[in-house]
Parts: sequence; C-alpha cells; structure tokens
Amino acid sequence: MIRKICALVCLFVLVCTMAATASVSELGILSLEEALELAWKNNPRMGRARLAIESARGEHTAAKSWPEPSLEFEIGGLKKGTDGSRKAHLDTIALKQPFNIIGTRRLQAALGKNEIVIKEQSLRQVWSEVYVEVRSIYKNLTLIEKELELRRKNLQTMRQFYSDVQVSYQGGQALKNHVQRARIELLKTESECLNAENDRDIAQARLNLLLGRKRDVPFMIENALEEERLAFDLEELQVIASANRPDIQIEQTRLDSSRKELTRQHLHRLPSFALGLEMLDEEYEQDYAILVEISLPLWGLNRGNIRKAKTEVAAGKIAVKAKQDEIDFEVYAAYRDARLAARQLDLHKQSLVEANEMFRLAGLRYGEGHIDFLNYLDQLSASLDSRMRYYQGLYRLSESISMLEKAVHASLREEEYLR
Repeated sequence: MIRKICALVCLFVLVCTMAATASVSELGILSLEEALELAWKNNPRMGRARLAIESARGEHTAAKSWPEPSLEFEIGGLKKGTDGSRKAHLDTIALKQPFNIIGTRRLQAALGKNEIVIKEQSLRQVWSEVYVEVRSIYKNLTLIEKELELRRKNLQTMRQFYSDVQVSYQGGQALKNHVQRARIELLKTESECLNAENDRDIAQARLNLLLGRKRDVPFMIENALEEERLAFDLEELQVIASANRPDIQIEQTRLDSSRKELTRQHLHRLPSFALGLEMLDEEYEQDYAILVEISLPLWGLNRGNIRKAKTEVAAGKIAVKAKQDEIDFEVYAAYRDARLAARQLDLHKQSLVEANEMFRLAGLRYGEGHIDFLNYLDQLSASLDSRMRYYQGLYRLSESISMLEKAVHASLREEEYLR
C-alpha cells in the first residue's frame, strides 16, 4: 500500500514538472538581445523613419532630373465659312525643352542628398530613443520579477507569522490587537504582490508594442539585474558625443544645405533659357523654326530670396552652436547621474548584507521571545526595504548608463547594441 502511494506521488510530481516545463517552452524565453533585434526590425517608429529615407531618395532623384519638355499645338480654321463649314487644320506644332540655370541642377541634387543624410541621421536618433525605452522596460521587468520573488517570500513569512499569532492568542499568550495587526500586515503584503503582478503584466504589454507585436504575446525574460561599472571619463564621453550624436550631424547638414541654397539663389540672378523646334503649316505650306526663350530676372534681381537664404545660414550657425552646448550639458548631466547611481549602489550593497542578517535574526529572536511583536514587524519591513533598495539601485544604475549611452550615442557596454 505504501509503495502504491509513493508511486502515485512520484507520478504526480513528474506530471507537474512536465506541465511546468511545457508551459515555460510555450511562453518562450526573450533575451535582451532578441528584444532589441525585434525592436530594430519591427518597431513602428523605426518603420516610419525608414520610409522617410525612401521618400528623401525619391525627392533626390527628382531634384537631379532635367526639367520636363513641353509640346504645344495650334489649331486654326475654326471659324465657319460662308457655306457653314469649318476648315480646321493643325497650324503649328512646337516642342520646347527648358534648361536649368548653370550650376543649379547640381546644387539641387546636393540639397536632395543632404535631405537623405538628415533622414538617415533621424533614423539613428529614433533608434537611440527606442533602444533606451526597450532596455528600460526589459530591466524594469527584471526588477519587478525580483520584487515579486521577495514579496512572495515575505508573504509566506507573514502567513506563518499570522498563524503563530493566532496560536499564541488562543493559548492566552497574545492580545487580540496583535492578531488584528498581523492580519492587516498579511493583507497589505498580499496587496503588494497583486500590485507587482499588475505592473509586470502592463510592462510586458508595453514591451510587446515596442517590439511591433500584439500586446498579449506571452514571454519570459532571461537576463537578471547585475552590477555595471562606468569605464569612461567625462572628457572622453564629450568627444565621443561630438562625433556620434545624430542631432548635431543633422544641424550641420542643415547648415550646409542653407549655404548651398544661398548659392543657388545667387545663381537665379542669371537668365534661364529654353530651346525648341516649331513646325508651321500655313496655307498648306510647311516651314520650320528654331525657338529660343530667355527669362531675364530684371525686377529685383532675386534679392528677396537671397536675403531669406542669408538669414537661414545665420540661423543655422546659431543652431549648430546651441546644439553643441546642449549636447555637452546632456553628457555632463548623464555622467553625473551615472556616477551618483554607482555610489548609491555601493551603499545599498553594504546595507543588503545587514538586511539579510537582520531578517534571519528577527525570526530567531522573535521565536525565542527576545523581541516583541511590533519590533519583529519593524525589522521585517526594514529588511525588505533594504533588499528592495539594492535591486532598485541596480536598475537605476542600468538606467543611468543607458541614458548616458543615448547622450553620447555610443555603446558603453560590451554588447554594443546602440548603432
């Protein structure tokens, strides 16, 4: 009989283990690298940025093309004669080909190429935002999972504590308000677990949207929070940012476009022309003529457009200088935040050792009767808070390094996901 019971128990455990394994395999493990690859390929903002590049390439093709020719027809003899009939016939056919002012077509092509560069840099800028957001949510999920683990352990402790208080109360060794207080703490802990589970589900849905998937695609995370170190000084980071930041390159390209546009407007002071061929058919006799059309900018000599282009060049210089100053500040602020997070993590790490020891001793001393009811609850709460602060410190350090990577637009980690 005992053997049969043991066999049934073993079979039950085996079935449960296989079911759990199947559940995990159905969910699938999503690593941080896989999440970033999916975001690079499928994120909607990335898709729009890529389409903007294709649109700019189309405009560049149009800008470097020749002007379109025109074909004109002149039909005469539409007036009715004395006999009431019309002698309509084709009098003139003219084909004209306009030409750009010398040098302007090349400048138009260069402006179109600059717009492609701007859209390509905008793609890099969008990726830096998506990269930070995906990494932040993924690491936040690891923090929530750790919080859930700690709170569930705390929930088990509080359930055992509540049971012990009930036993003590029934034996006349505890007051009723102790039972009530233990019940309140137990309900509070259960509520905190529910909050953490809700936060996890919302974060998973948000991450799915960033990856270009439906919000209810199930997955499990792989990476855990780990300590990171900052291996660069401020001067190195500022040099990297000046070379890599897409927004400063966008402003520099816009300034170059403004200068080319100023040159193009100066060239529009020159006359433009068109050549054509005309065929005449008068009184049923054909003749041919060469057409030359010249457009002379006599009124104003394009001064208004030149003045506007000069203003845009001056504004572009200011924008480049302002963007450089803004980048220097962003790198400085992100670097200071990362240093602060690293120092605070060292303090949280020291308190974690004390918190683990305090958690162990609190249960032991309360069981032996060396500390009272309220003291035990305070020590449990302080221990949990210290452990949570340590893992929050890991998350904050990871977040601050990611923001520093965005500020310099370069990977400061070994994996080099930021492109």
